[in-house]
Amino acid sequence: MASAARTTGVVYERRRPEKTTLYEIVRDNVETLYGAIDDGAIAVRIPKHAKKELKAYLDCGLLCRGFARLRCERCEESRLVTFSCKGRGFCPSCLGRRMCATAVNLIEDVLPEVAHRPWGVTSPFPWRRRLAQDGALFGVLTRIFVESVERFYEERAARRGACGAVTDVQRTSGD
Repeated sequence: MASAARTTGVVYERRRPEKTTLYEIVRDNVETLYGAIDDGAIAVRIPKHAKKELKAYLDCGLLCRGFARLRCERCEESRLVTFSCKGRGFCPSCLGRRMCATAVNLIEDVLPEVAHRPWGVTSPFPWRRRLAQDGALFGVLTRIFVESVERFYEERAARRGACGAVTDVQRTSGD
């Protein structure tokens, strides 16, 4: 590790999700939540995919759940890299990594090649819960919005097939 610090000034430090407040809250309370739901004390339903995400999150980044040993052939430095859950809906680390990779791709490979303009759309508060739970409906509404923007540009540019879209869904609490 000293060689990495000498050349870059940065020393790798493994993340430790088990020491975060979020991890502790989920670990200490998820079974209680499931039990309260099963007993009828809380009138909510947690979809199977959400339970799967929570379970995977509790294994993400823990050495005891699996790791790979990486070794530099040049300097012989080695380090352990833990497996990640690659979650798409809950794990802050995996979501952050996915967000950064997407942003790098857009900034370096997509957007410099084409003229672009950001558009935004919001849905009324009464619709938001339904859209969050119904992926098919959300997909239909997203497609309607994208096609409307495409028509807007096609009518003004007098050319066909020159539009594309990158959609980014942001969900915030507010309802």
